Amino acid sequence: MVLSGLFRRRHKEDSNDDKKLALIRIVHDCEVSPPALQDLCTSVGWAKRDPELIVRALANSLAVVSAWDGNLLVGFARATGDKVFNATIWDVAVRPSYQHIGLGGLLMRELIADIDTYGISLITLYADSGREGFYERFGFAQDPAGVRAMFREKC
Repeated sequence: MVLSGLFRRRHKEDSNDDKKLALIRIVHDCEVSPPALQDLCTSVGWAKRDPELIVRALANSLAVVSAWDGNLLVGFARATGDKVFNATIWDVAVRPSYQHIGLGGLLMRELIADIDTYGISLITLYADSGREGFYERFGFAQDPAGVRAMFREKC
């Protein structure tokens, strides 16, 4: 499904940004090619991932939102979850040349709206240091109720 006309800028900064954003197509499905996603992730400094694992991760996602300028993937976000109690947002990325025009906020609003269709009450995410303020705009809180994340990473 493609949604358009959903984004309205709150303030005018640069008409070139408005023009750039007007060309963006938002897509809600997991049909994102591994090379396109790999290219976007590399552009934001993330490590390369195995293409077969990318396909599996997308297929197992609860919701996937991608942003396209023509055939170029310029933004992406996804969530996993049990469709009842919990969802976790992962991999929110915007190509550097498309940052600071409101695209990250648009991706988050679209992804949260998709998650909300399941009636899930708890949405979690892991934010890189310094990015907390971005997610707070969407109602996320740091360390709510004293809960601390714990990790087990297989090397």
